[in-house]
Amino acid sequence: MEIEEYARIAAVEDAHWWYRNTRGLVADLLGSRLRDDNTQRILDAGCGPGGNGAWLAAHGSVVGVDLSPDALAFVRERRPGTRPVRGNLTALPLGNDSFDIAIAVTVLYAVDDDAAAVHELARVLRPGGAVVLVEPAFESMRRGHDDVVHGKRRYRRPQLRALAEAAGLRVERATYAYSFLAPPAAALGALDRVRRSSSAPPDESDVDRRTLDRAFAPLAAQERRWLSRHDVPVGTSLLVLATKP
Repeated sequence: MEIEEYARIAAVEDAHWWYRNTRGLVADLLGSRLRDDNTQRILDAGCGPGGNGAWLAAHGSVVGVDLSPDALAFVRERRPGTRPVRGNLTALPLGNDSFDIAIAVTVLYAVDDDAAAVHELARVLRPGGAVVLVEPAFESMRRGHDDVVHGKRRYRRPQLRALAEAAGLRVERATYAYSFLAPPAAALGALDRVRRSSSAPPDESDVDRRTLDRAFAPLAAQERRWLSRHDVPVGTSLLVLATKP
């Protein structure tokens, strides 16, 4: 991902409704596994500029791994609670069984060998530890923004569940999220395919489109309450909680 996109993300990830709500969803999935005694070791895999994992510093020591020096520069500058480490998710420079919790938020879809990356997450997780994966869902919703952020694929629930299980993890929860975005996302995906066929320029990044916060934040909060007890059958994101036996 280019430094311009990291800069866009860094500028909005603390306040943007999607980032705030996604952090809430991750916290909900982890539940009581998030202790408040600051003794846990937590991995933010593919940390980017660091906002997705920075909030976890209240629950333990956070290590942020990313292959991009540009991303890690943002972490050093803005996220003092995260220790930045440069590394490839398919060969993490970390020891076996060394983390209590790992998160990977919109990361696997940009990795060439996503299966190897999930195996690495399982390797560094201690027995009984938990990992949360958050990835874009449904290829039919692919559009120009996926190209801007170098997204290689989108997932369906059976695919991401199978990746986790193949790595020896036990899937405890797998659900879609942001169901209210699915209809417009599918429409935008169809429009983008028409544009591509006519050689029109693709959409640019939509990270900084904050004008929709007022409309989407309440919908996301309402869906989050539903997801606390139920799954949803469709959405623009897919969430998986898995543990290491």
